[in-house]
Amino acid sequence: MLPRSRQGRLIAAGAAADSIANGLFLASATLYFVQYLSLSAVAVGSAIASANVVGLLSPALFGPLADRVGARRVYVGLTLVRAAGFGAYAFVGDYAGYLVVSCVVTGALRAGQPLLQVIVGEFETDEERTRTMGSLRAIGNTGLTVGFLLAAVVQAADARAGFVGLFAFNALVFLAVARAVVAAGRAAEAAGGDPGRGTGPAAPPEPSGLPESSDVPEPAGPPERAEPSEPAASGPGGRADRGGSPFRDRRFLVVCGANAVLHLHDCVLFILLPLWTVQRAGLPESVSSALLAVNTVLTVVFQLTVARHARGAARSLRILRLACVFLVLACLVFAGAGASAGVRGPGAVVAAAVVAVVLLTTGENLHAVARWELSYEMSPARARGRYLSVFSMGQSAQLVFGPFLVTAFLLPGGTPGWLLLAALFLAATVTICGAARPFAVPEETAGREVEPVEPRR
Repeated sequence: MLPRSRQGRLIAAGAAADSIANGLFLASATLYFVQYLSLSAVAVGSAIASANVVGLLSPALFGPLADRVGARRVYVGLTLVRAAGFGAYAFVGDYAGYLVVSCVVTGALRAGQPLLQVIVGEFETDEERTRTMGSLRAIGNTGLTVGFLLAAVVQAADARAGFVGLFAFNALVFLAVARAVVAAGRAAEAAGGDPGRGTGPAAPPEPSGLPESSDVPEPAGPPERAEPSEPAASGPGGRADRGGSPFRDRRFLVVCGANAVLHLHDCVLFILLPLWTVQRAGLPESVSSALLAVNTVLTVVFQLTVARHARGAARSLRILRLACVFLVLACLVFAGAGASAGVRGPGAVVAAAVVAVVLLTTGENLHAVARWELSYEMSPARARGRYLSVFSMGQSAQLVFGPFLVTAFLLPGGTPGWLLLAALFLAATVTICGAARPFAVPEETAGREVEPVEPRR
């Protein structure tokens, strides 16, 4: 599960601590603010909604800053803000304080997420970049589960001091996360990389087995990324000619929007599935928890295996198309299981639900790997912080419209609702493949051109 490089393992250690702290907070925070601060559930919900709006917009502010001063510096700064925010939670005494701290913490969290992908791209080689991202996701799922279990201990204590201790613990954790990222940068520098410049480490390059490395393009990445500032439009989609603002890049914005639609699988898992299990399938509430456990275990086991096969835009688009197949099949199985719930016995419905979740989880993991690689490949090296931050805004937008869509239309719609979701997945995949096609064709051509110059005698 761990990355191969020292810098990758340090980032993974920070990601594990980060996810454990998030699991602790997510499982405990609402109870604390309702029970001990006497805030209403509606007030807590409105504060969370406001914080999500801030989190939707914050990447657009910090992405350009990361391109100017370095993604690592900005990410460490945002992590320190999160540490201060969790410390501040212990002193919050009213709704206004809760709202302000929640907005600050959520804004820092969402702004930092795309920058972590930039940092991984700077610290790791192209061969290891997506594998490391897969490792972080698998570790993150494991850490969340550990955090949920630890939160149960805090809740069992049934004392305000336990929750205050949780906030203090999280503050210390994020200080440690910031330190781990700093240490990872030093490890990358020691390994011969050039972190902070957006060009990726220079680590396997010189002794790569190519005797004439000065005349042959580096096989670690597409040739177009080597000269991001050249005026010639030699890269895919005219990459070198694209401006520094992703908001003027139509192809990239189209991919961002369509990717947000594909992210509806998150709402299906965490919002629609528990409601569908009880209201449509007529199963006990505990079944949805078991289905979510299946998802978590499969993600931890499956993510790294998939990540090994994603490298370059062309391969990522093939993986994305495969992800769409699994997502559509999951919708069809869910539709069939719901329609036959009154005819078949509960055992058959549960079995169908398990198959649907396995299909959905497979599609989710394939999509995750494809979007990491594709978003990175479509981002100019000198503006990668801005591009990936805007890409993450598309993912966050799903948190705004997704819950309403799945609860207001898909759940009451029954079988037609699932068919509508399958059509949305299919349309989003077709849109992404069309918009990103110019990035994939040159990559395949480049691959054929590099092959003959490899030493074979």
